[in-house]
Amino acid sequence: MEKTFLLQKDSSKTYCKKTQGITLIALVVTIVVLLILAGITISLVFSENGIIAKAQEAANKTKEATINEQTQMNEIADYMENMLNGIGGSGTTPEEPELPSDGSFSEDKGVNTPNLGEGMTPIKWDETANEGAGDWVETDGSNPEWYDYENKEWANAKTADGSMWVWIPRFAYSITSGYHSSSTGTIAVEFMKGTRNETTSGRTSFNNASGQGNWNIHPAFNYGQTVSGIWVAKFEASQSNASSSSAGSSGVIKVQPGVQSWRGISVNDIYNKCKSYNSTLNSHMMKNDEWGAVAYLSKSKYGKETEEVWINNSSSFITGSAGNSASASQNTGTTTDYTSTQGVKASTTGNVYGVYDMSGGAWEYVAAYVNNGNASLTNYGASLVNSSDSKTKNVYAKGSSDNNSSNYSANAGVYGDAVYETSSNGNSSNGSWYGDYSGFPGTSAPFFIRGGYYNDGSSAGVFYFNGNDGGASSNTSFRPVLVAN
Repeated sequence: MEKTFLLQKDSSKTYCKKTQGITLIALVVTIVVLLILAGITISLVFSENGIIAKAQEAANKTKEATINEQTQMNEIADYMENMLNGIGGSGTTPEEPELPSDGSFSEDKGVNTPNLGEGMTPIKWDETANEGAGDWVETDGSNPEWYDYENKEWANAKTADGSMWVWIPRFAYSITSGYHSSSTGTIAVEFMKGTRNETTSGRTSFNNASGQGNWNIHPAFNYGQTVSGIWVAKFEASQSNASSSSAGSSGVIKVQPGVQSWRGISVNDIYNKCKSYNSTLNSHMMKNDEWGAVAYLSKSKYGKETEEVWINNSSSFITGSAGNSASASQNTGTTTDYTSTQGVKASTTGNVYGVYDMSGGAWEYVAAYVNNGNASLTNYGASLVNSSDSKTKNVYAKGSSDNNSSNYSANAGVYGDAVYETSSNGNSSNGSWYGDYSGFPGTSAPFFIRGGYYNDGSSAGVFYFNGNDGGASSNTSFRPVLVAN
């Protein structure tokens, strides 16, 4: 029994030793495995390509993307702001495309560029000049800010003598309401592309005839040949020595504000003076259709449009003056400052860029007459009537009877001159648009006068027309026109 016991005891010890060895080996293996796993884990977590590194990289990329996105958003915001401010993208001022000044059509401006003839300098109104009072400053013909017809800013220029002129670009028009009526109507205007018979809207078909809704290329832009536009005197003509009484046939033409208009001069002398003023620029006495071109452009969306041009009610005939209403009686609330808030009301645009003295001031002779054979034609306007230069005048037919109504009806087919198209008859104190006077020339008063004079009140206006004998009158002036071609 004792041996057996001993044998069993020894066997147990052997078994325990084996068991302990296996356990130890397992422990060692476990430790090794854990160490291996730990090493892998540590590597995964802390190595160069570990989880933490990757997480940090992702965070950095996210931050970088956020910064880049914000930068791009800022750039887009800057770009949009610059575009709205007319600067262009990237925050830098790009070079503006140069505009010609030769009468060619500008796609950018949507109008024929002003044709600057020899000795003409473009001028632009600068509100900051003259210590904030504003003044005209010389500019460059390629300056895109020189004019903007969409904003009623017509191009202005001056000749070497300081005279001021306004560019009337070639256009087509349609009287959309009020045709041949005393009720003030509406006029649609589309600018022409150069000297081509195509408008900015692509219109190429025209009626070229008097009639409601007809589309007509305005006839004022044919000075012996088709021209891209005309330069109209900004004010009634004055004499170069404007401090004088501005009466008589002596002196040289000048066009300027704040002086007495040139009166006391016959049609004969006006025609000659205007022709000799600047032959290089085809200077001539304003015609009836040229008056009509200014009137129609003024009545369109490019001019004063819905509001009547205010009267110049200065009994002293000071150019550029304005009363305190459209039909103010003489000297009532008159201002001689044509640039003032009140003064610009007498402009065809309602701002300083338009043409002045087309309502009131002095009556204005235009180079137009009824060919009725009356002695007044040669007594007071021989140079005009006898001229063979048909492009410098408008000649109207005599009716079956030489009187206002008959002569008016005989010329019903004439268009563009702001006569038949914008009036109901040829013999009324208020037969034209805005209640302006409508008196067709005839008998001993065969020459047209336009605009009314300072004391005509509501009868004066852009659509006023009447007849006169052509003689020198203390109440009658004129204005010249230039054509640079």
